[in-house]
Amino acid sequence: MRIYLEELVDQCHSRYHLRLLFPDSPFILQFQCEKERFAISISNSDCAVLPDGDGESHFVIEGQEMDMLSLLTGEVRLSQLIENGILEVRGGYRQLLFVESILWLTRSRVKEPVQV
Repeated sequence: MRIYLEELVDQCHSRYHLRLLFPDSPFILQFQCEKERFAISISNSDCAVLPDGDGESHFVIEGQEMDMLSLLTGEVRLSQLIENGILEVRGGYRQLLFVESILWLTRSRVKEPVQV
C-alpha cells in the first residue's frame, strides 16, 4: 500500500500543473485499511507520505486493501466505490471533490485504443 502512495506523491511532483489545485497549507489525506493507517500530505509547497498515519486529518478513506489499491491504481473512481458501499469516507463534500480530482488526475496513464 505504501508503494502506491509513494507513486501518487511522485505523480503529484511530476505533474506541476496540478499544483494550482493544491492548497497553501498541507491537506492531510488518511487511508484506513483494515488495521493499518497511512496518510499523505498535499500542498503546493510539498507532497509527501507521512511516517505514521495517526494524527489530525482533513479527509479519511476507509475500506479493504484490495479496494484501496483499485482506487490508487485508477481502475475505479472514488465516487463509484462510495456509491457501491465498498469504501466509506469522512470529511466534507468540498474535500471529497478535491480528493477525487487528485486521485483521478494522478493515476497512471493507460493508453486506450482509439477507434475511428
